[in-house]
Amino acid sequence: MLYKKLSFVSFIGSVFLPVRYVNAQYTVNGDVTCAAGLETCTITCSGKDQGAVNIYCNDATNCVFDCVAESCTLNARIFAQNANTLTITSSGWQCMKWSQIDSGNAENVNIVVSGTETMKNSYINARNAQFLHIQVASGGEFGVGGQNGEDYNEMYVDCPRGSSYSGAYDAPCVIE
Repeated sequence: MLYKKLSFVSFIGSVFLPVRYVNAQYTVNGDVTCAAGLETCTITCSGKDQGAVNIYCNDATNCVFDCVAESCTLNARIFAQNANTLTITSSGWQCMKWSQIDSGNAENVNIVVSGTETMKNSYINARNAQFLHIQVASGGEFGVGGQNGEDYNEMYVDCPRGSSYSGAYDAPCVIE
């Protein structure tokens, strides 16, 4: 973390206060680790078939992951660690299929699914979050039954536990 030195006329000595960067942008090409002290860390996966990658949000206040390419980040693992808000947008065909999302200590987790077979057979661990919101946009597939009654697009969701959420929704775990 960067520190900025402040001096005060009526205070003998110096005080060091942490300084946060405004934001940083990363493109998935292997594992991604957000730099320490970021306000917003934006990670984009726009390349086809990136394969299994690890994404670490570290202590970014806002961690944003956009999966827009076909089959991008199959078997990915996202770790929000100490981010305040984790936002995931998954719009590419089979984006984040077989992936794992660990919200860590993030207060708010927001996921928008708009692609087909997006996040299929993925696991979302939001048990330590205060609020989880999964929104399936028009044309997106989430938990849809397949042919002959077989599961087509399963997603495993571990909703917040012991949440003190008291916002606009009736519950701390919303899937719509």
